[in-house]
Amino acid sequence: MNTKENSAEKSSAPKIKTGQEIDVEINDIGFGGRGVGRVDGIACFVPGVIEKEKVRVKIAKVKSRMMEAWLLEVQEPSPHRIEPPCPVFLKCGGCAYQHIDYTHQLRIKETQLREALRRLGGLSEPPVQPMIASPEPYGYRNRIAVHVRDGNVGFYAEGSNRVIPVKKCLIASPEVDQGFQDLLKACPRDGDYLIGEKKRYGGFRQVNNAAAEILKNTVREAVRPSGEATPIAGLLVDAYCGAGFFAHELQELFTKVIGIERSIASVAMASRQAAENEEYLAGDVELKLGKALAAGKSEETVLLLDPPSEGLAALAMEAILQSPPARIVYVSCNPATLAREAKRLAGNYRLVQVTPLDMFPQTAEIESVSVFELLP
Repeated sequence: MNTKENSAEKSSAPKIKTGQEIDVEINDIGFGGRGVGRVDGIACFVPGVIEKEKVRVKIAKVKSRMMEAWLLEVQEPSPHRIEPPCPVFLKCGGCAYQHIDYTHQLRIKETQLREALRRLGGLSEPPVQPMIASPEPYGYRNRIAVHVRDGNVGFYAEGSNRVIPVKKCLIASPEVDQGFQDLLKACPRDGDYLIGEKKRYGGFRQVNNAAAEILKNTVREAVRPSGEATPIAGLLVDAYCGAGFFAHELQELFTKVIGIERSIASVAMASRQAAENEEYLAGDVELKLGKALAAGKSEETVLLLDPPSEGLAALAMEAILQSPPARIVYVSCNPATLAREAKRLAGNYRLVQVTPLDMFPQTAEIESVSVFELLP
């Protein structure tokens, strides 16, 4: 590297040092829940803050294009700031938004989703609807994973395997919290413990029972809108179907339902509960999707996608574009991958609606249901 390159690199490096205390104005809340401010032109990420607040922070990490800091003091608080009810908030890695009133939490998540579709998906006006609130902002989780290390019973710290001791989880349902209290009294050995509600569901299910019902109804309306003059009633392909959470509910709307799921156990469970018009295939979606889509006429086919957070594999997208269904209903837990898929589909599909719903109150997670329609 020559002298000019050396001097340019030095001049662009942040002047702020690790351990330094500085004042920052928060401009935005990023996906993941941390606030974003600018220091010497470099993004500074701070947990536990709200946009438009002025805060004092201590720098924890400095890199060439970003830095991380811990909150020391809120100098000018937002009107949306409230007292977090959990004594280990921001120590435990579970919740990100307990310091924000619930209405504003919804607004933040809705904005993050819209901005992801705009910036990453290339949509100038994303058709994002108002976010649907969870019926219960606390006490909703039907299962929790508890860790015990060296006598400490609780949850992992953010980005760490260090266990934060916890006496009560405020987002756990009453039944799950009672199980947690029983575990605390038992002085358990080191290990990992899954505490769930006693009702046996089998296969993957959503952690928020009441919000899951809203999600199911939202998907039902998306696959076959009630106001549609000529409703699609042919084939439903349910990719990443789990144990048939959506397919069992929707089978009455279609002549044929084909579910695809990698988990053999989930497919076995879905098959045991299947109606006559339901068929479940065990295997990778990217390998079986093409044949499933080819089983019906394009204009009479709906594809329901509920992939993991990393989204669709390239082969799965190729299968969709080779045998394009009339409508795609995409259930997403990651705005960034949803935006990526929207961009890949843009030449063949129109994104007509995105409905976000709050499956995970107090956390930074965002769930949404999107509808894509095949272009003529």
